[in-house]
Amino acid sequence: MNAMLPIELVDQILDHGHRLGLSLIATCADISSARPAQLADGTPVASLFPFSQDAGAYWRQGDLALHNAIVTVARGLAEPFYFDRGKIGSWRPLRVDPEIEREAQRRSYAVESAIVAPVHLPAGVIGAVVWATSAPGVDIAAIFDREAAVLHPLALRFIAACNAGESQVTQIVQHRLTRREVQCLKLAAAGKTDAEIGIILGLSVPTIRFHMRQASGRLGEIGRLRTVQRAVALGYARPN
Repeated sequence: MNAMLPIELVDQILDHGHRLGLSLIATCADISSARPAQLADGTPVASLFPFSQDAGAYWRQGDLALHNAIVTVARGLAEPFYFDRGKIGSWRPLRVDPEIEREAQRRSYAVESAIVAPVHLPAGVIGAVVWATSAPGVDIAAIFDREAAVLHPLALRFIAACNAGESQVTQIVQHRLTRREVQCLKLAAAGKTDAEIGIILGLSVPTIRFHMRQASGRLGEIGRLRTVQRAVALGYARPN
């Protein structure tokens, strides 16, 4: 994907990092993609930010998102969190799998502490901005309490811009699903078959399939799986 990034967003991310003493900055626009977000001239967006020598060109590691503990936490947490010598914390209590923290300690890239701002966008896109330091003894929890509410919306604007493409224009459409179509989508997302949905709603299987086809058309998708995925991404249904 190519990005037309407002340079002021890059400057603001860098300025906040220097002000907070968290000048090692890493970004990822979409953890599901092995291809990094790029500027129109092909420059990787992540290369605009400095990071430790040990993690240089980390955006070229196609499997980084599969074994990086910070990325693992960002998958399941849509709010800022901090990394402190392998420990993870946030605004509220977290129950973090000990294996994640062990992984964080094993693959720290010489980072002592960091503030991470995950960004969860529509259609299941997850990105993040990381402000980090290799200096020991930083009270990252105190910095987090004071600054996370400022860093998170900045990260949101940046990751959204990275994923917006060249036009930077996001089109919002009205899908106008019916109540019955939403009922079918909710049950399908919960793993129910058409026959099971029919029993629950008291409708025939052909009628359920009719409603699902109608929902597909309204959502601009083809096929049951893609329709359900789109419905979940738009908040019409939740996976089981």
